[in-house]
Amino acid sequence: MSAVIQRPRRISSESVAKEVQPAVDLVGNSVNTFMEETYIAIMGNLGVNNNLNMEFKTIKVTVNASGIPLSTVSFKSNLKSKIVGAIVIRTFEALPVSQPFINFSENNGVATITQISGLTPNTQYQLVILIIGT
Repeated sequence: MSAVIQRPRRISSESVAKEVQPAVDLVGNSVNTFMEETYIAIMGNLGVNNNLNMEFKTIKVTVNASGIPLSTVSFKSNLKSKIVGAIVIRTFEALPVSQPFINFSENNGVATITQISGLTPNTQYQLVILIIGT
């Protein structure tokens, strides 16, 4: 069963005593703005590149029988932290044998692919990957 998030009710000074209305207006304005933005974001408006510590990268790679790239494959990360993982979300040019799994090293924001399992050896792939920061 899934829950449906209701739009939050706005804080209004009309329902409180007159002497505290200025304080409720001040706090309510900030809280109402935050809650509205949060509601809009949760309802399907979060973007990977703008809101989350993740980004998409597209790479071209050909691997040997051990999954090691035949040439160096590196890319610069624009994340705010170190890369914790990389997930292949789409392939072009050829179909993988199984879900590709990427091993990589990272140095000063540059990731270098060290091995990719699940690809046919000596076949060029274009992979769309989602890199995830810590």
